[in-house]
This record gives sequence, structure tokens and C-alpha cells, in this order.
Amino acid sequence: MYELDNHKDQVMTIFKVALANLGIWVRDHYFPVEYAHATWHRLQPFFQLPGRIFWGRERVEVELKRFNDRALNRDLETLCAKVAQGQPNLPDGRHLIFRLQDSGILHLDAQEKEVA
Repeated sequence: MYELDNHKDQVMTIFKVALANLGIWVRDHYFPVEYAHATWHRLQPFFQLPGRIFWGRERVEVELKRFNDRALNRDLETLCAKVAQGQPNLPDGRHLIFRLQDSGILHLDAQEKEVA
């Protein structure tokens, strides 16, 4: 007979439950009301968004890339606004700020003024 060592399995299960609880907490505190009963599958695109993190002395800024969908971008803007309103702090005291990347759309009116 072999003795099974399942300590790693138990630790991984604890991490999975903790991650699921964190996702639900974030959903309840920062997502728009339409996401009140959203499943992990519906929230997954938000948690997988690419972006950049800027580490400063007094704050940490998370810059998120925009979606290709207007409705999701609207919800993402609401999420960023709720995070800004809540003013969360990291354990070391720095402020956490979420923002969206610039759209990168060229504004042609500036060129028209130069040409005219």
C-alpha cells in the first residue's frame, strides 16, 4: 500500500476558494449593479484585461486596456470610477488607482485648424 500525500491538493483548494471569494468581493464592491449576480465566466474578461502597472511612492496606478465593445467599456469606466470613489489603499498605505488607457484616436479637428 502507498500512503497518499494530499497536502498540496489541500493548499491548492484553499487558494482556489480564496480567489473565488476575492472575485465575488470585487464584484460586489466595484462592479456596476448589472453584475450583482454575475458568474466568474462573465467577470473573466475584466480580470484578464491587459494593462500596465505604475509603482509610485504614494500610489500604484493600474492602467487597463480598453475593450472593443462599447458596453463593456462603459462598465469598465464605471468600475474605475467606483474604485476611485472608494479610495482603496494597499497594505503598505499607497493608494490604488485604476484608469483606462487613452483611446489612441487621432483628433482631426486640430489638423484642420492648422491647414485652414
